[in-house]
Amino acid sequence: MGNKGQAPLAAYIAFQLTELEGQLPLIEAADPEAVHNARLALRRLRSVLSCYRGMIPKLPRPASEEVRWLATSLGESRDAYVLAQRIRLSLDTKDSWKSPEAVRQAVEELEASSARLAAALGGHKRSKRTVRAARAALLEVPAGREYKHPTADLAERLQARWERLQHSIAEQAGSSDPEVRNAALHQARKDVKCLRYSVEAVADAFSHHASGVIQPAIGLQRLLGEQHDAVVAGEWIRELAKNPSIDAEDAQRLESMEVRRRLNAEEEFRMAIAEYPVPAPRRALIF
Repeated sequence: MGNKGQAPLAAYIAFQLTELEGQLPLIEAADPEAVHNARLALRRLRSVLSCYRGMIPKLPRPASEEVRWLATSLGESRDAYVLAQRIRLSLDTKDSWKSPEAVRQAVEELEASSARLAAALGGHKRSKRTVRAARAALLEVPAGREYKHPTADLAERLQARWERLQHSIAEQAGSSDPEVRNAALHQARKDVKCLRYSVEAVADAFSHHASGVIQPAIGLQRLLGEQHDAVVAGEWIRELAKNPSIDAEDAQRLESMEVRRRLNAEEEFRMAIAEYPVPAPRRALIF
């Protein structure tokens, strides 16, 4: 596939692994931005591995399980931190609260748990072994088979990712069950991220046409991320309400805020997919 396919993919993989490795000392210092950066590098890496199977080396099962472990652990740390900042912002409004100190204590516990997990991950020998194993499996072995029409093959693989996204979007639109809708929107969020990162990895093969897929995907990703964060926050608040030190009115107000945020994000998402849909890669990238 030459410079149109495997070489850019190898460079992209190498960059993500270097980024991940460079963030580990900062993660050990419980830097939340380092956790975010490392998690993003892993998301990009896993998106490429999933989309371009056969074009690039495959992670052996032990290494794949280690990468999944690290991604999940980083996600737990980052999610706790983001949730804490979200609730803190709600508390910092000018409105009066009946049990602000109790809620702040819960937020501080979230932040502390995020920092503890990050520090343990950054200094864990398993984290460093994971990066080394991934590098050896992906960059120190020959690439996959060659392709006669590389750009067309890339576009077809991206088309398959796009079709998965369309399925998730249709599933959430066709259901009145909130749990089904949330699950479908959660899947759509993962699908649109995978599509975006997979296009970014080979953007040079499609010149300026790649931005026609990437930009709308970024917009949908932002809205779906806001919807997901509101759902997670709502679940946490309902658990928080069981704490006897939390005033019921405070819990209700916090939950109402998150419901409004979720509904607003869902409405913006519906408008976005109607007005600025992600175009099919088969048509957008091949001329």
